[in-house]
Amino acid sequence: MAESATFNTLYKKLNPEQKKAVDAIEGPVMVVAGPGTGKTQILTLRIAHIIKKTDTPPDAILALTFTESGVFSMRKRLVEIIGSAAYRVRIHTFHGFCNDVIKRFPDEFPRIIGSENLTDIDKLTMLRTIILNSSLSKLKPFGDNFYYLNPIRSKIGELKREYITPEQFEASSKEEEKAFKSLDDLYYESGKHEGKMRGKYQAWEKQIEKNKELVEVYKLYEAQLRFEKRYDYEDMIVEVISSLEKNSDLLLRLQEEYHYILADEHQDANFSQNRLLELLASFHDNPNLFIVGDEKQAIFRFQGATLDNFSYFKTLYPSAEVVMLSVGYRSHQTILDSAHSLISEESSEHIPLTSFIGDGGKVSVRSFSKEDFEHAFLTHDIKQKLDRGVPPHEIAVLYRTNRNADALMRMFEKADIPFVVESDQNVLHDADMRKLILLFRTAGDIGNDALLLQALHINFLGIEMLDIYRLMQYARKGRTNLYDILKSKKELTNARVEDVSELHELYMSIRSWSESGHNTTALEFFDTIVNESGFLKYVLSLPQAADKLDKLTSFFHDIQMLSGAHKDWRLPELLDYLVMLEEHNIVVKKESRISVPKSVRLMTAHKSKGLEFDFVYIVGARDTHWGNRRDINHFKGHSATAVDTNAEERRLFYVALTRARHGVAISYARENEGGRQQLPAQFIEEINPQYRQEESMESFEKEIHKEALFKKKENTSIPSISDKAFLNQLFIEQGLSVTALNNFLKSPWQYFYANLLRVPAVPSKHQLYGIAIHAALKYYFDSFKEGKDIGEKKLCAVFNESLRRQPMTDIEYEESLEKGTASLSGYYNHYKNTWGSTILNEFMVSVDLPLEIPELPTINVRGIFDKVVIEGDTVTVVDYKTGKPKTRGEIEGSTKDSNGDYKRQLVFYKLLLSLHNNGQYTMTHGEIEFVEPDVKGKYHKERFEITDEDVEVLKAEIRDASESILSLDFWEKPCDPSVCNFCELRELLM
Repeated sequence: MAESATFNTLYKKLNPEQKKAVDAIEGPVMVVAGPGTGKTQILTLRIAHIIKKTDTPPDAILALTFTESGVFSMRKRLVEIIGSAAYRVRIHTFHGFCNDVIKRFPDEFPRIIGSENLTDIDKLTMLRTIILNSSLSKLKPFGDNFYYLNPIRSKIGELKREYITPEQFEASSKEEEKAFKSLDDLYYESGKHEGKMRGKYQAWEKQIEKNKELVEVYKLYEAQLRFEKRYDYEDMIVEVISSLEKNSDLLLRLQEEYHYILADEHQDANFSQNRLLELLASFHDNPNLFIVGDEKQAIFRFQGATLDNFSYFKTLYPSAEVVMLSVGYRSHQTILDSAHSLISEESSEHIPLTSFIGDGGKVSVRSFSKEDFEHAFLTHDIKQKLDRGVPPHEIAVLYRTNRNADALMRMFEKADIPFVVESDQNVLHDADMRKLILLFRTAGDIGNDALLLQALHINFLGIEMLDIYRLMQYARKGRTNLYDILKSKKELTNARVEDVSELHELYMSIRSWSESGHNTTALEFFDTIVNESGFLKYVLSLPQAADKLDKLTSFFHDIQMLSGAHKDWRLPELLDYLVMLEEHNIVVKKESRISVPKSVRLMTAHKSKGLEFDFVYIVGARDTHWGNRRDINHFKGHSATAVDTNAEERRLFYVALTRARHGVAISYARENEGGRQQLPAQFIEEINPQYRQEESMESFEKEIHKEALFKKKENTSIPSISDKAFLNQLFIEQGLSVTALNNFLKSPWQYFYANLLRVPAVPSKHQLYGIAIHAALKYYFDSFKEGKDIGEKKLCAVFNESLRRQPMTDIEYEESLEKGTASLSGYYNHYKNTWGSTILNEFMVSVDLPLEIPELPTINVRGIFDKVVIEGDTVTVVDYKTGKPKTRGEIEGSTKDSNGDYKRQLVFYKLLLSLHNNGQYTMTHGEIEFVEPDVKGKYHKERFEITDEDVEVLKAEIRDASESILSLDFWEKPCDPSVCNFCELRELLM
C-alpha cells in the first residue's frame, strides 16, 4: 500500500507529456528527454506502472543503461517507489547484461567460458608480436615499428563495437578501393604532371593501403585470441549478439523472459548495443521497447555512439509513439535559453525547453591574464558561496580532460576548500603510489645505486636526510657501491651515519623483497612490500587517507586480476607491465566507493552527464581545448561520412551548461604557462549575448596577494578516516552483510579496517580454493535446475577451470586441484540422489531493515545465498563450507572455542528472505553443508530450524552494532590481537 501511495503521489505531479510516456505501456515508444525533464523519474515510474497495471513479474522487465552509476541511480529511485520488488527488476549496463547471459548459459559460449579475459596490456602485447612478425609496410614504419600500435588497438575496438568482423571490414575496404580506382579524375591527363595521381587523392590512397594492412592485423589478432583462448572487453557483447543471431532457441528463451525492455541514454548507444536491443525485441513486430534519449547530449562518439540512433529506431518501428518532453525542472530559463542558443548552431530543428522554475541570472564569462589567476578567483568565489551557506556538494567544477584536475586540486588544497575529484584519476600518477612503484623497481634491480639513492629519500622509510648525505659522500670518496655500504655495519659506521641498524635493516629488507619478487606471485609481492615497508601504515596516517586507500585498493585489484590471468608473472613481468602502462597512457582508474560528504565536486564534463548541481563552473574554456581540437584518425577512409568534431564538442559544452540549477560561470586564461596567447572557446561566442555577461577581472588580479598563489598547501580538504561524518556516510552507503556483522561482533576494529575501510588483503589459498568450489557447485546446480545432470567429471572440470583463474602459485594450484577434485567427486556421489528440483543458486537479496534509531531509520542488509531449495511451503537455505567439518555445537557457538558465526549466518538469511519481495519465501530451515569429508571420508551436513525468536535476537544485534558504528563508541576501546589482524594499525590511528 505504501509503495502504491508513493506511485500515486509522484504520478499526480507529472505534466501531460510525462504522463503520456508513463502511460504508454504497450508497443515501441521513443521519448526525447532534454536535460532536467525528469528522464529517470519517467523510466522508474513507467516500470512501476507496468507492474501495477499488468500481471508482469518484476524480473520480466529489463532496463539497460550505460554506467554502473546509472544502474544504481535507477534502482535506488525504483526502490523508493515500489519497495523491495525493485531488486527483482533486471537493471544492467549492456556489458553487465551480456556477462549475465554468458554466466547463465555457459554452454552456449564455449569461447568465453573456457577463455581468459584480455587486459589492455595483454592486447597491446599481442598486437606488438603480430606487428613484429608481419610483413607490413604502412603500419610498421622503419623509424618506429610500433608507431601505429595504439591506433590499431583503438580501431579494432571500434570495429567490434560496430559489430564489424574482419571479413566484413575486408569487404568494405575492397569496395572503397574499387570506388577509388574508378574515379574519373584520379590522375592528371595532361601537362607536366601527366600520369601522376592528383594530390587530393594521395592521402586517400595511403588510408586505403593502411586499411588493407589493418585487415590482416585484425584477422591475425582474432586468430591469436582463439589460439590462446582469450577474449577482449568488446567480445562480451559481440559474442552474445553472434550467439543470438545463430541460436534461435537461446534468443527465444530470452525473448520469453523479458516482456518489457527499456533503454536509457539511447543517444549513447553504438551499433552493437542497438543490434542487441533489436534482437531481444524481435519476437513481435511492435515490441514493448521503450527508449529514452536526447541527441543534443550525444557526447560519446569515441565509444561508437552515433546521432543516427533515433532515426534508426523510427525506421525500425515506424508506428512507434514519440513523446517530446519540453518542460525542464532543473535549470532556470536563462540557462536553458543560453544552452539552446548554443546548440542551435548545430541544428535549427532543436526544440527549446521551457523552465518550470522561471527566469534567472545570466551566464557569467570571465577571462584572466593567466591560469593561476583563474584558479585563484575560482577558489575565492567558491569560498564566498560556502560562507553564504551553499552546500559544498551543490558546487561543481567541470573541466575538459582529467589532466586539468591537478592544478585545481593544488589550489583547492591551498585554499582549504573541501573537495572530491570524481573524474577518472590515474592511480599511478599519485605521488605516493609512485613511491611504492619506486620500491618495486629498487627490489627488481638490486645493485642499481641510482634507484637505491632515490628510494632512500622515500619519506615513510624514515631515513634521515643527513644520513643520506653522509652515505653519498662516503660512497663518492671511496668509489664504493651504496649497496656494499648498506650491507656492512662496519662500512656504515665508517660512513658516520647516525642509525647504523636502521640502514642495515633496510638493506636486508630490500634483499628480502627482491627474493620475494622473483619467487612469489606478483600479488604476493605487492602485499609483502605494502605491509613490510610501512607503506600501508603511512597511507592510513595521512589526512587524506580515505582517498589514498581507494587508490591503493584500485592498484591492488589491478594486480590481483593480472595474477589470476598470469600465474607465472613475478616481479620482472610486473615491472614490464607498469612500464607499458606508462608508455601507452593506459589508466589504472581509481575506484571511488562513495560520494564524499560536504565536498565541492571536481570532474570532467563527460563525467557530469546525468548529474545536477546548484552552481557550475566551466573552467579552461579556451580555443583548441574546448572545441577545435585536433582529431587524428589514422584509419579514416576518404569515402567515410565526414564527422564534425566541433559538433560533439558543442554538445559537450551544452551538457556542461545544463548541469546547473541556479548559476553558471565560464572562465579561461588569455595566456598559457609558456606565454602564448589563447583565444576563448568559440562556444562562448555562440551563446546569444543577451544570455551571457562578461565580467572584468582586472581589479581582482591587481588586488590579489601573490602569497595566495604560492601558499603552502594544507592537505586538510579531503576527509580523514577518523572523520565521523565520512565514516557514517560510508557505513550508510555500504550497509551490512553477515560477514561484516560477524567481524564487528568479533572485533569492531576488524570490521573497521576489513569491512568499512576495506584495506586490501591478499586472499588466502583456502579462500581462493573456496571461490573455485562455489563456482563449480553453482555451475552444477544451474544446469541441474534446467533438468540436466552434468555429472561428476564435468563438475570437476568446471572446478579446475575456475581454480586455474585464481591468483595462486603453480604449487598451490596443484595442491588445491588434487584436494578439490577428490572432495567434489565424493560429495557428488554421496548426495546426487537427494537434491530437490526447485533450486535458486547464488541468489542475491538486498533489502532495507527498519531500525529504531532516529539518525538511521533503515539499514541496507544484503547477502548471497549459496543455494535455496523450495519444496512446497518449505524453504531451506543451504550454505556450503569448504573447511574441516564442524560439530553441531561448534556451529551453534555452544562450545568453548566457537562463536556461533555459522548459525548466525543462517538466521541472517531468514531475515533477508522475510523482507524480500513481501516475504515471497518463508525460510523454515537452514543447512550447513561441508563439501569436504572428515578424516574417515564421511560427509557431514547439519540442519537447523530457524525460528522467529532467532531473527528477533539477530535484529537486536544489528541495531546495537549500527548504533555503535554510527557513534564510534568503540573508538577508545583497545584491540584484541587474538581476534583482530589490525591492532597495529589501530595503535597508529590513535
